[in-house]
Amino acid sequence: MPILLINAKIYRNVLETDPVEAILLKEGVVSWIGSSKDAPACEKVLDLGGRVVVPGLTDSHIHLFMLALSRLQISFARTPVNSISSLVRKLVESSPDTQAGGWLQGCDLIEDRLVEHRLPTCTDLDVAFPDRPVLLRRYCGHVAIMNSSAMRALNVGANIPNPEGGIFRRDNTGALNGIAEEAAAEWVFSRAPSPSNEEIAAEILVVMQQCLALGLTSLVEAAVGFSIGYDREAAVWEHLRATYDIPVRMGFMLQLNPAEAAKRGLKPNWSRDWSTETLKYFADGIIGGRSGAVSVPYEDTGGTGYMMYQSGILEDMFKRSHTAGWRIAVHATGDRGIQNAVDAIVAAQGVNCDRRHRIEHCFLPPDELFSRLAVEGISVVMQPGFLSRMGGSIINGLGKRSERAYPGASVLAAGGQLAFSSDAPTGPLSPWQGIHDAVTRIGHNGALIGAKESVSNRVALDAYISGGAYVMRHEKFRGELSLGMVADLVVLNHNPLTVVPDTLINTHALLSIKAGEIVHNTFDCT
Repeated sequence: MPILLINAKIYRNVLETDPVEAILLKEGVVSWIGSSKDAPACEKVLDLGGRVVVPGLTDSHIHLFMLALSRLQISFARTPVNSISSLVRKLVESSPDTQAGGWLQGCDLIEDRLVEHRLPTCTDLDVAFPDRPVLLRRYCGHVAIMNSSAMRALNVGANIPNPEGGIFRRDNTGALNGIAEEAAAEWVFSRAPSPSNEEIAAEILVVMQQCLALGLTSLVEAAVGFSIGYDREAAVWEHLRATYDIPVRMGFMLQLNPAEAAKRGLKPNWSRDWSTETLKYFADGIIGGRSGAVSVPYEDTGGTGYMMYQSGILEDMFKRSHTAGWRIAVHATGDRGIQNAVDAIVAAQGVNCDRRHRIEHCFLPPDELFSRLAVEGISVVMQPGFLSRMGGSIINGLGKRSERAYPGASVLAAGGQLAFSSDAPTGPLSPWQGIHDAVTRIGHNGALIGAKESVSNRVALDAYISGGAYVMRHEKFRGELSLGMVADLVVLNHNPLTVVPDTLINTHALLSIKAGEIVHNTFDCT
């Protein structure tokens, strides 16, 4: 049914300063836009009472699957702890008997918030759980923590080798301590029990509704295979798509190399609603875990992180991916890791710069990188919400280099393509927290982090709207509210273009519309 919105402040795009009053949505697109007094007749008219309307936002890098899993596990985000002893006590108090396989699994653990400032080890967990397998996930998803029972169940023994791009940590005696990082953590998570496909799919739908309530109408699942392994996760997504009406537009990064994709009969596929055209790679680790590959040692721990692949392997995989028609998305955080990723993309694509390959995070890029990204057509997807989520850790690890962390303003100044995203659950899910952080550059401890990289409310919001549409290759049909563009839009509780930064955090959608259909509604539409 056509819908006419009147008496509103409608921004066709958020960089314009002259909103219009009314818009007609018909057959899924914008069919008219102008003043309320000139509006055409329509059976369904919504008077918005002067509220702001903007195009639907995009989260270009989010882990919906992991967010859904966390709803089925013990989440230390929902039940915060401040010490290892309180963590163990919480596990004992909260340990349900219904978790998959009889295991006890927890998630969203942040060691910076524990008085010990370290992750628990198997020794810490074994005291309370000598026989029941316990598996915990650091909030980033890059680290697994097991007790001895879990290690026995997974055959993680004293002689287990480190996989390429990962480490099974050991104590100072050489004994395994239960902590697995990067590829080793993925190995663990892919072999542990998990809830049923139906349980996870149902929780993914809940998370999608949370996203719609924040104004997000398009999402990119950042790594199918990162949480419990590709085939298990793909089966959940297939079940979800076959069983439910999906209320958002979806894009997917598949954590596969070209040979693994070909073995499964997969080919790049772009669509407006469900795109599987991108392969996801990891060039290095993470800054928070001090495994991001940097050129100067970390201030607090020393060391320079590590690359995930030996020299030449990443470049070869990128070349085969590009030749097969895939888009490339590469996780790269430290300056060495980012440089390696960009060099490999450039070598792979040659003069064909229109594929829109992507650098995910670009946490601490080399200073000279920005103009090169623009010339080579490489998009940058950043997560400004990390500034408040892990600000103290950024400063402790990078010192003065933290001034260069997440340099969105520099990417834009060089003419690059920038999209903002959450990387939830690692970063805060709300795009409004991300916009707040991009504007204020304030860490959770109140310290400024790279104030010169601040952008305006409008620019930050545009990175979630037109920037997100661009990196999904959707800019020809969405990202602005002009004639013929799809009717993906949100009605907000206040004007994010004019409010003070602290008010930004409380922004949410009263109404979310996808292709002209209301998919979220807390606004009185009667």
